[in-house]
Amino acid sequence: MSLRTSLALLFLCLTALPLGATDIVWPTTMDRASIRTPQDYLQPTVSGKMESALFGMVREDGKRFHEGIDIRPAKTNADGEALDLVLAAMDGQVAYLNANVNGPYGRYVVLHHAAAEIPVYTLYAHLAKIEPSLKTAQPIRRGTVIGLMGRTSAGASPITKDRSHLHFEVGLMLSRGFNRWYAAQPENKQSPNLHGLYNGQNLIGMDPMLILGQPKVDILAALRSQPTALTVGLRTNKMPDFVQNYPALMRGDASHVAGWYVEFSWQGMPVRWTALDAKSPQLPAGRWRLLEIDQTQRTRLIQRKMLGADGRTPGELLTQNLEVLLSTAR
Repeated sequence: MSLRTSLALLFLCLTALPLGATDIVWPTTMDRASIRTPQDYLQPTVSGKMESALFGMVREDGKRFHEGIDIRPAKTNADGEALDLVLAAMDGQVAYLNANVNGPYGRYVVLHHAAAEIPVYTLYAHLAKIEPSLKTAQPIRRGTVIGLMGRTSAGASPITKDRSHLHFEVGLMLSRGFNRWYAAQPENKQSPNLHGLYNGQNLIGMDPMLILGQPKVDILAALRSQPTALTVGLRTNKMPDFVQNYPALMRGDASHVAGWYVEFSWQGMPVRWTALDAKSPQLPAGRWRLLEIDQTQRTRLIQRKMLGADGRTPGELLTQNLEVLLSTAR
């Protein structure tokens, strides 16, 4: 068993520890108490490798990122189709419903959890169907049925019924200015943004096993537990939308801000923001500048395209995320 798989199981074994204020339920009707091994809950890709169902650079020998975890069905019908219901993991509100199979996520639901220690989103993808009674903006209680597990996807590789699963994500929204940024990109002219603010490019995820293994979690503490992989200096005297939405991630006095010192996790989440004054040596001459790199995380940063192939220059994803983050700070 790999280290990552062992860690995933470890989190599941911590269910007796009251480590926070937000109540969490397992997002399917699988009995969490029955889970003893990773094979009990993970649905791997066609590779058969259990790691491929986890969060991270776990696909195609580390070349492809997976932004959530894939949970297998506990029950199937006579035809082999999943029968598990999909449940809201936390109290919250319905943010987005996509009933059309028009992207890699297939049919999916996004919930917003404003009452958590930090207002995260959860995403539930590949649903066979969405609960018909759900409406955008309606309150929802943890454990409420939101759909039926399935295998819907408009991706390049169809999901076969023996691989039906729930793709589950936990994350933050980069910017409410995403739609404007997306429309301004020349390469998107022939690809309309079908999902608005709930496009996967605008939702940056963290490892769901940071919260799913425990019945009560301090989600802000879990998010902050992610180590800094690289830092960036931004020059703007405005407060980006991200900081307005997640003030708990900010440090320093923003009343006379000239810029920001931003700490990113390896997968691209801006986990800490420090306000900079006009005299700060970390304030870049231009719009933004890459400052420091944790060399122990360099390989993953390159794989994730947070860094270029040389391991020293900004990568494609870092550049894009910064453009989106700054889209409301001009």
